[in-house]
Amino acid sequence: MKRHKSVSFKIFMVTSSVLILLSCIMYFTLYFILPSFYLQQKKSDLNHGLAELLQNYPQGDWEAGKERIRAFSMTYNAGVIVKDATGRIIFPTITVAEPLPLERDEMEGQLDPAHLQLSMEFPGDERSSTTNDDAEMIIHNDLSLPGHEREGGYSMSVFASLQPIDEAANMVLKLAPYMMVIIFVIAVGGAYVYSHFFARPLVQMSKVAKRMALLDFSERSSYASEDEIGEISHSLNKLSINLQHSMQELTEANAQLKSDIQRKEEMEAIRREFVATISHELKTPLTAISGQLEAMIHQVGPYRDRGKYLAQSHRIVKQMEKLVYEILEISRLESDSFQPQRTIVSLSKLLDEIIEPIQYYCELNEIALEVRVPRSVAVVGDTQLLAKAISNIIGNAAHYTPKGEGIVVHLSADGRYAKLSVLNTGVHLDEGEIPKLFEAFYRIDKSRSRQTGGSGLGLYIVKKVLDVHQATYTLSNQSNGVEFVVLLPQSEPLA
Repeated sequence: MKRHKSVSFKIFMVTSSVLILLSCIMYFTLYFILPSFYLQQKKSDLNHGLAELLQNYPQGDWEAGKERIRAFSMTYNAGVIVKDATGRIIFPTITVAEPLPLERDEMEGQLDPAHLQLSMEFPGDERSSTTNDDAEMIIHNDLSLPGHEREGGYSMSVFASLQPIDEAANMVLKLAPYMMVIIFVIAVGGAYVYSHFFARPLVQMSKVAKRMALLDFSERSSYASEDEIGEISHSLNKLSINLQHSMQELTEANAQLKSDIQRKEEMEAIRREFVATISHELKTPLTAISGQLEAMIHQVGPYRDRGKYLAQSHRIVKQMEKLVYEILEISRLESDSFQPQRTIVSLSKLLDEIIEPIQYYCELNEIALEVRVPRSVAVVGDTQLLAKAISNIIGNAAHYTPKGEGIVVHLSADGRYAKLSVLNTGVHLDEGEIPKLFEAFYRIDKSRSRQTGGSGLGLYIVKKVLDVHQATYTLSNQSNGVEFVVLLPQSEPLA
């Protein structure tokens, strides 16, 4: 900011100008008003003093009266002449001054005052005044002093010169240039201190406001007082804090919005992939069934043996039926309104029921099946969902275990969790493939061959079921195969 535009400079200029102007007005007002004011005040004081002197004058005692008159003269800086009935001056005592070619004897009466220097004698002090026809005077003539009637009466004349105030006014005018310099220095110095004192908090708050404009809310105004500037400083700090919180909330909301948009885009991509995958999964068997039925209708070649190809078509339809059921199951699990039917489930009994049909499959394919399941192990959960998930886990192990290898199913419990471990030997998974196995329609068999009978939804359904039951699970490679471990809570999980 340019110097002449700063608030400190503006306050300095206005303050110094006002101080100089007021000082000049006061100075010249004093010069013009002082004489008339002094005259009025002098007259008022002198009249008051005369009234008090005449009121309190000691009647008949001339010596005491002279003391009162002398005190009055000293108090009001006035000359006093007292005459007797013959016109002789009896106060003050008049003597002829040295410079005059007159006799030095004391004289009383009949000297022309224009040719005299008057000496007003006071005890311990001497005051002299020289007559001056040009000086403005305040004069009271022939004031009668009470109590001297026997002497024929005494008259008093009082006069006060205004020459001192005229001289003082002239000196004030002559001092004007020097006073202007002093006034200027004092005004500039005072304005500088004043401007910096009041502008400093404003400059600091301006810096804070600039930082706030740049969305930097780390700086605070340190000015603290009970005046309006202090309230502005407090309000600015409060505004900075509120804006900082609002910006944080806005940033978090923006991040959440971006996350929601990204998740929506991901869900949309998953949906499109899901639809495409379902279309492929249904189109392939439908094409096969359509071709077989058409060949059987026209009795083309080997399709004359309808019994054989009807059986194949029936098997394909059952696979499609299973796929549709799995899709419906996924849709139910992903529904916002879905709630599992939680009851106490005996895992021991459930495993016995699941292993029985799988054991027959293992015997046919020369796969050793070892089952270590203790009695009375129970968990809290949905019986049908747990049966589906555990069946898929053990079924996958059986389908992907080579001939001559084995499967080990082990169940244990510690009072908090039931641990189910399924190990199938003779296989190994690529570490990068393991997380993908829990995605919908993902199969290690890239050609989507159905020799293993999988649809790619088995482990995806397992993931959904275990998530609903707040279970933890891992799928990992071991030294002799692949192990799937599930930890299911034995008590009601927290909502």
